[in-house]
Amino acid sequence: MEPPNEPPAPEPGAIEPRPAALGFALRRDSVTLTDLLSKASNAWSRDLATWVLAMLLYWLLGFGIPFALNVVWTFFTALQEGSGEAGAAFTAVNVIVQAVMYLVQLALSAIFTLGVWAMAVRGLHGEPMSVGVLFSQLSKIWKYVLQSLAVLVGAILVLLPLVVIIFLMFVGPVDLDTPMNEIIDDAGRPFAIALAALLPVYIYVAAGIAFMQAELAFNDDAGPIDAVLYSWRIARGKRWMIIGVGLLAGLIVAGSAMLCGIGLLFGAPLSALLFGALYLALRDGADVPRANTGTTLGRRY
Repeated sequence: MEPPNEPPAPEPGAIEPRPAALGFALRRDSVTLTDLLSKASNAWSRDLATWVLAMLLYWLLGFGIPFALNVVWTFFTALQEGSGEAGAAFTAVNVIVQAVMYLVQLALSAIFTLGVWAMAVRGLHGEPMSVGVLFSQLSKIWKYVLQSLAVLVGAILVLLPLVVIIFLMFVGPVDLDTPMNEIIDDAGRPFAIALAALLPVYIYVAAGIAFMQAELAFNDDAGPIDAVLYSWRIARGKRWMIIGVGLLAGLIVAGSAMLCGIGLLFGAPLSALLFGALYLALRDGADVPRANTGTTLGRRY
């Protein structure tokens, strides 16, 4: 009698679509700060070398490429203006180039931001880690870009009425010859006071969408707007915890940045793991669909 055929083992790098695994033990209704710190520090110490290499790549590519492009174009612009050849056509080209550079920067931000989230959730589940995880979310660049633009448009639509009201009340009619510093002098203080008065609203909204990028990375089935809605549901009733852990994560980053910037190689991963642990804990039991984790937990390295 012949033995039954066994299914072939997946090749390294292959994606296996699957729901979220049970390798993360923290739960929404029982998680504590001590639990989060313990889970994050264990994942941090286990894969520290991989995290440091990933952060170096993040800096060199994620920040280095936009910086180099900006330096080159600034130099070229200065040459054009110095030669007196910068006319209306060059102004139009400059606008197009600036827009393209912004999109390039947004695409790089998508690669590395979602990649860091993927590393965090994979490490917190105890899965084998590799620098390749940092580039595991390339298929979701368009989701990140659309989500970022949607949030930006939403913020503009919310702030625009406030700006118009303050402008009409404190500035009044202006023309093209009105100095900008005069407008700022008239509207600057009222606008700052209005922003300060509405600060609790901004914090409430920010806490509600704090996990929108994590949801994009963790859940392959989530679209750009879905991730925002799911983040809002995950944050429901837990905003104070999100704000507190977010402040602690920010202090870790700020403290590590004071060590000549080198400390960020170690502090930034710990901060990401801490906030990632909170996300995973609060997602369990939230009113959201079960996550399809093919590109994070389902990929073999």
